[in-house]
Amino acid sequence: MAHRWHRSPKAIFLVFLATLLASVLACGGTAAEPQIIEKQVIVEKEVIKEVPVIEQVVVVKEVIREVIKEVPVVKEVIKEIPKEVTIDRIVVATPTPIPAQTQKVKAKVGRVVYAFGEVVETNRHWSVSRPSYYQFDPWAETMVGLDAKTNERTRRLAKDWEWSPNGKEWTFHLEEGVQFQHGFGEFTSKDVLHALERQQWPDSQSGSAQFFSEAVAEAVDDHTVKITIPFVGVDMVARVSRGWGGGELLMYSAAQFEKEGVEGIDKMPAGTGSYQYGGREQGLSIWFEKAPQPHWRGENPDFDEVEIRWVREDMTRLAMLLTEEAHIASMSRELQVEAAKRGMKPASAAVPTNYLSLFFGGLYYTEGDPDFDPNVPWANRDTGKLIRQAMNKSINRQEMIDHVLKGQGEVMYNTALNPSLLGWNPKWESDFEELYGYDPEKAKALMAEAGYSPENPMEFTVYNYVSSDEPETVVMVEALINYWKPIGIDVKILDIDWGTVRKYYRGKTTQIKKGGYGNVITVRSAASRLEAWSVGKSAYYQTDRIMERYNEFRALDDFDEKRIGEIIQDFGDDKYYNFADIPFFFFRLTVMYNPKFVESWSFPGTSGSKTSHWDLIKAAQ
Repeated sequence: MAHRWHRSPKAIFLVFLATLLASVLACGGTAAEPQIIEKQVIVEKEVIKEVPVIEQVVVVKEVIREVIKEVPVVKEVIKEIPKEVTIDRIVVATPTPIPAQTQKVKAKVGRVVYAFGEVVETNRHWSVSRPSYYQFDPWAETMVGLDAKTNERTRRLAKDWEWSPNGKEWTFHLEEGVQFQHGFGEFTSKDVLHALERQQWPDSQSGSAQFFSEAVAEAVDDHTVKITIPFVGVDMVARVSRGWGGGELLMYSAAQFEKEGVEGIDKMPAGTGSYQYGGREQGLSIWFEKAPQPHWRGENPDFDEVEIRWVREDMTRLAMLLTEEAHIASMSRELQVEAAKRGMKPASAAVPTNYLSLFFGGLYYTEGDPDFDPNVPWANRDTGKLIRQAMNKSINRQEMIDHVLKGQGEVMYNTALNPSLLGWNPKWESDFEELYGYDPEKAKALMAEAGYSPENPMEFTVYNYVSSDEPETVVMVEALINYWKPIGIDVKILDIDWGTVRKYYRGKTTQIKKGGYGNVITVRSAASRLEAWSVGKSAYYQTDRIMERYNEFRALDDFDEKRIGEIIQDFGDDKYYNFADIPFFFFRLTVMYNPKFVESWSFPGTSGSKTSHWDLIKAAQ
């Protein structure tokens, strides 16, 4: 049963400590910064290039805001399938070796506690979207995995796969003898078919539902599944993998559904991971127990249990880490510096593929869309573009990188896209300074042209939510007031939960048309982003031009890299030159841990739950 930490004697001290830390941060500090040394990051060939990271030592300044700066290069290549079809940059599975049996370290605690923000609490994975996948990743597996250090696609519940020359027919060969937890029998093709079926259930919120909506799945035998789709499956392997655009096609036991129904899933779901579901205390935490050994793939976690606690306040998570109420915690970069000064250590994603953007509500420009409202200032066809450009040009992105990320980030020129993606337009970078670069006077003039000024401001609501390991969003939102108020924008920050924000933007509600929201997303293929901006549920920015490009992509008979690149580039041009959103930066996900209990944690950063590979939380000796 979860510990009720807030009722323990330490809870009183936590409140005091959180208050004390807040005062320290407000006044600044003078203690010497710790030396932080970057390690070389090894990433996937042709997917993400090897990037040597320059070692730096944090320099002490009057205000404690210094951390290391990385200059990573994220690469996505669609070139490894001659005359056939891309598989999100990886063609064949690379076997994951079973770890050699070594003498295990005896953990100092039986349960390792990880504190971070809130999610939509449920065991029904299909009914929620990211970032709620933390609840499933420790125990529910996918067909394809991710290497923790390289992001290379690896075999998981599928040991191999192949595809037809036109990329429309895919065959997956499953591992044999894998047993579901709690006695629900062997994993078979039947479980894959049921997973695909759940994507289309009425309450499904899966981002892959559209991709699989026309799929025809067939169990060739107990351990072979054939999936046929009516378009070139550029992203098929991504969709069935642990992340990098996947993480949603999770393998639950079909036998459990037949025997116990959804109620059985709510109570005690069965998976195949090296941890199994333990229980939850609604509003407080969820925990997982080490699955019976030996695990089918040889994973043998150091900790008997993992508990994830939902803690909204950034400062409280730091206090919990410092008082040993938690052993791992997510927090803003500013608090990471404070934690490091007190002996805590960082665990960073293998690849810097998180990006932060702010999305507008109301940009529904497809012909006849009943949800389009010309009275939304930033959506108005005559003046909206001026306002969106002004909002972009009023922001000092480098200052935000230094403030929000403590120097650990790079400017993103076009949301979700980067120079290594198929379809990249180099003009997006060369034109950026003129169109998006920091120029508050130009921004003020653009707002005046649209009819607004500091004396006659435009109202704009930013929906502020705390979401799992995305503390950067909150800090970004708070910084925007300083940039937008001087050019004639009255910013209202509304604290809200992530589930409500998602309901607003997916439903194109009146509320979302009052402003916008920030979101941290992991890099995915350009083709998946074309789907998201056209027929996806997110309704970021919708135009007839983007819909035409999507329909053209869907109509391709085979993999034509040149034409796909042209389609993606035109899609990106539409977004970029019409200021569809506010792109900020790419960065590496980092959490802090107490080295007294945890030695290290390796995770790729692109999984559905971002922090993943729970068996690799290594206990300190």
